[in-house]
Formats: sequence, C-alpha cells, structure tokens
Amino acid sequence: MNMSMKKIFSIVCLSAAIACVSACNFLDTSSEDTKTLDQSFRNAEECRAATAPLYTAVWFDFNNNFSFGFMDGRANNVFAPWSDYIYPYVNLTETMSTANLFSAWQSLFVIVNQSDHVLNNLYRGIDNGVDPDVVNECKAECRFMRGLAYWYLAMSWGDVPIIEDPQKFITNPLAHTNPVEDVLAFAIKDMEFAAQNLPETGYNIGRVTKWSALGMLSRFYNTAAAFVRGGKSTTGSLNKTADQYYAAAKEAARIVIEDSDRDLLENYEDLFKVQFNNNKEVLFALQWVPNSDYGTTNFTDSYLALSSTVVGGRSAWGNATYGSGELVKLFSDRGDLIRLKATYFTEGCYYDYIRTDEGGYLVGTGTGSYDSNGDFQLVSKDEYTEIRSWIKKGVVGCSADTGNLATNQNSCFDNPLLRLADVMLHYCEACIATGTSTTDPLAINVFNRIRARAGLAPVTEITVANLWDERRCELALEGVAWPDFVRRAYYEEAWVLNFMSQQNRNAGFSYKYQTNTFEWDTNDDGSIKKVGSNDEEVPSASRLRLPYPESELIQDPLLREAPVPYNFND
Repeated sequence: MNMSMKKIFSIVCLSAAIACVSACNFLDTSSEDTKTLDQSFRNAEECRAATAPLYTAVWFDFNNNFSFGFMDGRANNVFAPWSDYIYPYVNLTETMSTANLFSAWQSLFVIVNQSDHVLNNLYRGIDNGVDPDVVNECKAECRFMRGLAYWYLAMSWGDVPIIEDPQKFITNPLAHTNPVEDVLAFAIKDMEFAAQNLPETGYNIGRVTKWSALGMLSRFYNTAAAFVRGGKSTTGSLNKTADQYYAAAKEAARIVIEDSDRDLLENYEDLFKVQFNNNKEVLFALQWVPNSDYGTTNFTDSYLALSSTVVGGRSAWGNATYGSGELVKLFSDRGDLIRLKATYFTEGCYYDYIRTDEGGYLVGTGTGSYDSNGDFQLVSKDEYTEIRSWIKKGVVGCSADTGNLATNQNSCFDNPLLRLADVMLHYCEACIATGTSTTDPLAINVFNRIRARAGLAPVTEITVANLWDERRCELALEGVAWPDFVRRAYYEEAWVLNFMSQQNRNAGFSYKYQTNTFEWDTNDDGSIKKVGSNDEEVPSASRLRLPYPESELIQDPLLREAPVPYNFND
C-alpha cells in the first residue's frame, strides 16, 4: 500500500533491533526500541546508536531493485524486457505509477527524515554532557547521509522539496519543490560539513569517515561544475564558476588519493565478494545484517541471480535479467574481460569461488527453463540460439561461498556506494574540466592503475571518450551510471540524447567469453532483433528526469507547481 509524504515524515527509528555481527557491530543497539527522547542521547554510545540505522534499513527500498533497475537500467547497463521494475526505465516509458518508483522516492525521503530527526535531537547529547566532538561526528554522519540522498534525488527527479524540519510536515504535508540547483547546493553543504567533522578513522568498521565525505565531494563538485558549465544556474546557490568547482573536485579527490589509507584492491572480482566487505578500497558501503529481518537485508541477489543453482537453493529470479548487449559489446571490443567476468555471467566463464561446495561454477551455453525442482536448467546452443549474459556483480553464490553468512533473500554483501576507483576517475574528470583531455601526472597514474587491474594497456593521455568508457566498465551496476549521463547532459544534452538513441536497447545478442566473440541477434532482413516490449520511446530531454509518483501528486498538489528557490538563510 502506498505511503504518503505525511507518513514518510512521521517515520522515525531512533534505534533498531539489529543483531550484533562482526564487521557491522556498530549496528548493535539496545532492544529498548521504545525509549523516549528524554531517555536517549545520554552518552556517546546512545548518540552513535541513533545514527546506526542510517547505514542499513533506510536504504532498503532504494537498494532493493531501484538502484540497478533505474540507475543502471536507464543507462542501458541492464536488459530485462519482461521485468516491470526495469524495462520501463530501459525503454524510457516509465509513468508516475511504475512499479518501484514510489518505494525509491519513499526510501530517499526516509533517509532525509531519519537524518533530520537525529540531527534535530543531538542537542540533547550536549545537554547531557556528551563530548561535543562526538556530537559533531554524529551530526556529520547524518549530514553525509542526507546529502547523499539529496544527490540521488537530484539525479533522478531534479526539483524536489528540501526538508530540514520534518515535524511541520506531519500535520501539513504540502511542500513546493526546490530547484535542482538548490538541491545540489544543499547536498554540497551537507557533505562539506561531514568532511570537516568526520574522523579519519571510523568509530567502527563501516562508519563513514573524512575520506568518505571528501570522496563524495569530488562527485558532488563535478556535478555542480557540469551544471554551471551548462549555463543552467538560475538561483545563484551554486555560486562558483565551473572551473572553480572542477578545481574543488580535483583537490577533494587528490586528498583522498594521496593522504588517506585507502587503496585499490588487487583483484577486481574480490570487490564483490562477501569476504571482502568493507575492504581497503571501499569509502562507503551499506551495512546489511546477517540472520535479520526483511528490511535490514541485502535482497538484491534474489532479483539478479540467474538460477537457484548459482546461489545454492536460495531465492533467484534473475533468469530473464541480463547485461545489455551494448555494454557487453563495449567490454568485448576493449578486451576488458576481467571486468566483464566480474560484471556478467557469460558463456564459458568459470568461477572457482561460486558453488565452492561443488567445485566451482561454469556458465553453460544458451538459456533454458525451470525443472521439476524449481531450478533453472541451461540448455545447449543447438537447442536455443540466443546466448545472453546474466548479471554477476552483486550475486555472491551459495552460503558456503560466503562463510555461511548468506541466507535466503539476504546475500550479506555490503555493497559499496563509493569506492576509491570512482574517486580516482572523478579526479581525472576534474583534470579534464572543460577541455577534451588531460596528461596530468597523477590522473595518468591512477587511470592506468585502474586499467592495469582490469588487464588493459596503459595510456599516455586521458580523453573525454576513454574516461566515459572507463567509468561505464569499472562502475557498471553500482548505481552511478545514470548520474553520469545526467551530469554530462547538464552541458552536452544533445550528445547524451544521441548516445542513448544509438544504444540498441532491448536488443538480443550472443556472446562467448572463451573466444571473446560478440554478435547481435538479427531478423531475416538483417536488422538487429529487439526482444520483449516494443514500446520503447525515442530519448528526449523530458526523460532525463523521472515523473513524481502518482500518490505524491495526489497528497501534495504543490509538486505540480513551479519550484520555489530555497531560503538558505533559514
């Protein structure tokens, strides 16, 4: 049942009954969920407990299927012609009532609301004599999460309401949207506060740090630079030039690259294994809880895994969710086989770390059907000519492959929302700035380190074109693909729309990993065969933003009106 903005703003969860687990032990909270505010924030531990749910439950609906369904589906990294929570985004045909549109909107505003709620009550910690540095650290965690939620909202919907005091919306849930420029500026202010007040080392593994915030700022500053560069500023809240924002992005990324304890993980595939949760490359990851209730679990691999065989009998519904032919072809054309294997299951791939209880997993040829036990059985190419590539990234295998952490509908994979490689590539983007290429020594160094890990040859110059391809291949299915499209569209909208129009969305294809051969499925006349729904629309500027959910438009008709500039002095 849909939940109105009024109900969203009434959601608070000062603490959650979350079990204590090794790498996520900061999520352990008191079972006294019904404490009054006067009985909370009495010491450092209670202040930190209040921020713990911001790492898990509030992100559930966003992470569940919207992150890959929209953030990667819209960018055409996913091909799922029969999935109603993916294909409308791939086809550019979503409406205000599309399957998971409201739940994603709700989740992001629950993050905002929960962050606001804790922020607005942390003064109680000061009143109770808690160390002000601890209180500011907790405030910084809240503002990190709120800033990131608003960045996602800006990348998805554009103009949205900026809320700092949710209490007043409980009785009167009417709010104008604020211009996307103000939303971006608000997110930047939040993240700047976080960078100034978070410690260099988290209180517990998985907590955000100064490096997390600076890394996000490199992303946010590049977004602001692109917005200003495109001449879209109307309110003046983004009050620097594009060059100044690029310089700020470059410096924020440089500090993380050169001064932090973060480093690239040696093996790309290891990044997506449960055993490597919160590894040295990860700057911020969601913290899911083993053996817990629905809502604090990573449900994603149930949507993505191609069969229950791959995940050892756990739920798996991803037999008709594939990588897009266009992106598989890009991997293939580049000889980018290490990242291709980590991103998509393709014919001939062997995984010694998947189904370790049976000696590994070899991806067979073709497609297939369910047998009497409910398992999806592959059949040979002779029986079915279309060979596609299922989703691998985010699929962790059976319980034995994860140290017995994964259970049904919970992979326990703490999926990263920011890695050092992303920050390194933002450094490269900031070095290119408004130009067409860069030979900045640090940019060349980090770019080639990322390529070397992927088994690719070094370059002596980074161009806009090869940076674009590098980001798509390195970060596919990690929820940043579509924001890359939006950021570029701020100043090159025609280029982005033309690129989208040539992506062969929903096109069938065959790919063999062992021989690195790719071919499109074709009709009798030689044209590329499209699969599933035929309602695909031509890319247009209106599709660079999502529609507001229908239930929200009913509850808050002000969403239909022109955005109102945000008063940053309030």
